[in-house]
Amino acid sequence: MELDTETLGGAVIWLVMMGLLGFAFYRARTRRRHIGSGAAGAIYGMMNEEKRKAVEIVVSDKAAAHDFEHADDKDK
Repeated sequence: MELDTETLGGAVIWLVMMGLLGFAFYRARTRRRHIGSGAAGAIYGMMNEEKRKAVEIVVSDKAAAHDFEHADDKDK
């Protein structure tokens, strides 16, 4: 059985592509668990004025309700 360069080159390309695909899935699962500041700004820019005010009220209420004396408080 003799391997020519086309078969060997095709096999190498498939192996590299499978490795890159596996790496992409690994990075997607482990890298980001939250949206970035650019995506948050884009979403905020798409909201109308009423929704922006509602979001600001919710955020300010959560900030006011946080007890800064207890570092182990999660969402109280």
